[in-house]
Amino acid sequence: MCGIFGFAKTSNSQSDRQLELLKRTFKHLTEESSRRGTDSTGFSIMNPQDRYTYKTLTDSSTLTRTNEWSNVEDKIDRQTSIVLGHTRFATTGAKVVGNAHPFTIGEVVGIHNGIIYNYNQVAKSLGKTIPNVDSEVIFQSLNRLEKSKAFESINGDFAVAWAKENNTTLHLARESGRPMVISYWKKARVLFFASTKSIMKDAMKDAGLVLKIKNVTTDKIFSYNTNKFNNYAFHNVESFDTMSQYTYNDYGYGSYTYGYGRYYNTKSSCDNNYLNTAYCIICGDYSYIDDYCIEHAPAKDIQESVNMSPASKLLSEEIISYCEMCYEETEDLTYKNEFSKYICTECEYDIRDIPKLLTNGDNDEESDSSRVS
Repeated sequence: MCGIFGFAKTSNSQSDRQLELLKRTFKHLTEESSRRGTDSTGFSIMNPQDRYTYKTLTDSSTLTRTNEWSNVEDKIDRQTSIVLGHTRFATTGAKVVGNAHPFTIGEVVGIHNGIIYNYNQVAKSLGKTIPNVDSEVIFQSLNRLEKSKAFESINGDFAVAWAKENNTTLHLARESGRPMVISYWKKARVLFFASTKSIMKDAMKDAGLVLKIKNVTTDKIFSYNTNKFNNYAFHNVESFDTMSQYTYNDYGYGSYTYGYGRYYNTKSSCDNNYLNTAYCIICGDYSYIDDYCIEHAPAKDIQESVNMSPASKLLSEEIISYCEMCYEETEDLTYKNEFSKYICTECEYDIRDIPKLLTNGDNDEESDSSRVS
């Protein structure tokens, strides 16, 4: 779980009072997003000509109360067009500044909330070394491919914000496993975004701004052209496909599993060793036995291997501290293979319509030092 937040605005279109209120709202968004991660805080601040990046291991709610905050806030002015903010809850990768978001890869600068289970496989398919942080493969893919194709090989949960071709177009996308909301301030020509409705609502309340809050539709890429903002936040929309959108119908060993427009041979091809040439048919991580990783292997008595791949180890350690159905913080979690998610006892009891639950993307609550350069 991480926090993503920020805004996009038309340059040179805000009054002094509007700019002051914008900065106050952004400060409160930064503070409120601390609830989704305290391991690092990062920003990318853009105007039509330049991009600035700031990363620190300081918790965002602490950062706004230090002198360092002025280094960030002073970069936000009338020229500013896009600001990306991120608070990290570390999963893959050490808690160091280099692993903090935003990531700049080629033309892309972006932030990600979620987890990519098959990041090692995606990196190899792009001809890249396996990165320290799973999120990096999303931006490697966005840098290499057309945005509507960039998510096709991704198996995981994500809400993503990025800029690529210019500094005046903000791209937002999410699949059903992670939340994201938007709110448009038409008088100032500013579009805010945040991970959850509660974060956005609390930040606006503290800042004294009242705006309508909307969920970002799943499986769509929204490209907001800030040069065309008026009474409406002008944008284009494209659909995208991912491996995560499809469930696999396993017809047994020696046959095939169908999904995502292709099939996977499910015949047992692995022994009890960690193999680089086979992948789990559930999550896409490296296979451990019978085409399953250690977490998804049907046998309950399989012991953890010293050769367990990073994503399998991450899952087996059960570091997630919230239910991935209702997003409530709890220690009472059970990993459910049919959903590839950790679920609390209450949600497990309430599950009645599995297909509906798997495709519901309307949840609006939580799913999930350096200097300016």
